[in-house]
Amino acid sequence: MKFDVLGRINNMRLPDGKTALLYSVYEAVSNSIHAINDRFGEEKAATRGRVSVDITLDADGDVSQIAISDNGIGFTEDNLESFETSDSRFKYKRGGKGVGRFIWIKMFQTIRVESVVKNGRAKERISFRFAPEKPNSIAYKRTSPAPDSDLGSTITLSKLRREQRGKVRPSSYLKDLALHFFPQFISKTLPQITINYDGETSSLNEYIAGKVDEPTTEIVNFDFGEGPSEITISHLFVDNSISTNLRNSYLLTAHGRLVGDPVSIERKYALKELPDGKSYVAVVSGDFLDERVDQERLGFKFTNHQGEVLEDIVLAAAERFLIDHIKKLRSRQKVTVESLVFEHPQLATQFENIDEYVNSLGPGMDEEQIAQNLFVLLFRDERDLRKKIDELDSLESLDEEAKSQARETLADIQNQERARLAELVVKRHQLLQMANVMLKFKDEEARSYHYEKVVHDIICPMGEMYRSGDHTRHNLWMIDDALGSYQFFASDKSIKSLADGAGSRKEPDLIFFNPLGFRREGLAEPVVIIEFKRPGDDKPSQDPVRQVLGYIEQLRGSRVTDVDGGIISDISRDTPFECIIVCELTPATRELFESSLAQSPTPDGQGYFGWSKPHNAHLRVMTFAKMLRDAELRNQVFFDQLKLGSPSVAAKKRAARLRERRRVADA
Repeated sequence: MKFDVLGRINNMRLPDGKTALLYSVYEAVSNSIHAINDRFGEEKAATRGRVSVDITLDADGDVSQIAISDNGIGFTEDNLESFETSDSRFKYKRGGKGVGRFIWIKMFQTIRVESVVKNGRAKERISFRFAPEKPNSIAYKRTSPAPDSDLGSTITLSKLRREQRGKVRPSSYLKDLALHFFPQFISKTLPQITINYDGETSSLNEYIAGKVDEPTTEIVNFDFGEGPSEITISHLFVDNSISTNLRNSYLLTAHGRLVGDPVSIERKYALKELPDGKSYVAVVSGDFLDERVDQERLGFKFTNHQGEVLEDIVLAAAERFLIDHIKKLRSRQKVTVESLVFEHPQLATQFENIDEYVNSLGPGMDEEQIAQNLFVLLFRDERDLRKKIDELDSLESLDEEAKSQARETLADIQNQERARLAELVVKRHQLLQMANVMLKFKDEEARSYHYEKVVHDIICPMGEMYRSGDHTRHNLWMIDDALGSYQFFASDKSIKSLADGAGSRKEPDLIFFNPLGFRREGLAEPVVIIEFKRPGDDKPSQDPVRQVLGYIEQLRGSRVTDVDGGIISDISRDTPFECIIVCELTPATRELFESSLAQSPTPDGQGYFGWSKPHNAHLRVMTFAKMLRDAELRNQVFFDQLKLGSPSVAAKKRAARLRERRRVADA
């Protein structure tokens, strides 16, 4: 028996289901192309060769029969001998591995062949059933004269095995064949192929031709130490709809046929952004590939080094062809890097020349990936710097080389320090801009504002207790830079939870104890209370002066402890208080303050101040706008140094842009 069918099928990597159904057609068409090349020669195959694929469906829409016909040389004695031999080497030089027959056997119960061939000067018709389970796999063979018939063959695959049933759309056959025979179409050696699907006829050649541009071809020489080799790379743009697997990829081929799957480079070069609905394809061919394709045509017998070098060659060629597209990507990436450095100035320490850094990036890297790359480089840089410091610290004395290294390390530290200070300044600018935005109308039509807790959360998140040094958790500098140094402070926590001996459940917005960061025994350290009122309120719901003085009355005679029970402060009648009220100064609110203890206006007209002797409390009133403006003025010299401009002006411009967008949307 020449055909060990079960043994071969079990030992091979064969597809199943719909994929195998498509492969059945692909392998049959591939055999037809070989027969056409044998008859007319490869150079005339495109003009004289014909292949027809007829697909018939049953009542359930499943494939009942596939017939593949061609006008090739037919089943000659050599072809017949090869067809009957399981491991035939007859077509090896042109890439034929005999895989198609195994897939047919796996998928279909019946395989019939009819062929017209030359026999001397005469022509004869040969028909048989391919039955590999029999001792003679060429079963029921019949031969008859065919003087008036053209040469060619028809292979009919029928009785699809139940476990392999599946519905395949007609477009899938077109796209799959377009993928596999794309290299031959590009090389102008593809015969005319038509697909008749349940009565509908399509031309594969016209389908591909309508979706591709004219290719650009280059030859690349290389040497792996085995002597000079060369590959041919054809570059072209194709319509996005041609085939999902084909677009934005390169195809490694052998003997004019695709091997394995296309290699996608879509993300590497951001090829989804190509204009006019186009995709990029490169077809790679050459003797180097032909000689190394494996039997199943699923890959190549490369060493790892050969595979890596080949990939580098193909990608370099792709970049040359896509140079205009890549220039646009590089330009955008440069803007991204500039924006990232503007927002995070310490990242500027990771490169000396921005153009060189951008050119080192993958062309398809987006903003997030570039940011990740820069922050990873920064992390590694800081890690290496810490190692250098530890190494220097471990030395008992410094020789000249160590001193030089110490100077370099110090310069690196100073460079990073300047960058981190710049980062802090940028973040302060952004926070002031956002706080200014929060003071605009939340709903312009209803003319309603955000609640005070929105601004409160920006300055200091609510419901928390803090210690001196928790600078990353708050932005108290917006009110006063000194507030962050207080030993202990709380945001929106009840007086009862803070002070032993106090039973009040009232919650000051912010309260601060011990300005030097520690308790001084025997001294009445000042306490700061801050109260926010909702922006835009015509008049506060309760008297804010009376409210803060009430907090003082409820605190007196109590002992404030921290979260661990440690004593923070003893509140007595001698304890001084600084009370700050932040609100909107509407006419009604002004009238309220002018009849209160905080009745003296500030010179700029944006606040009031006063004194309550019984409470030993200094009272300050300011608007939200004044609070942010004063914070801006305190930081303006740093903003100017980085050319950041005014946060309040930036917020106004942003608000104007939003209004314009709403106007356009409503128009």
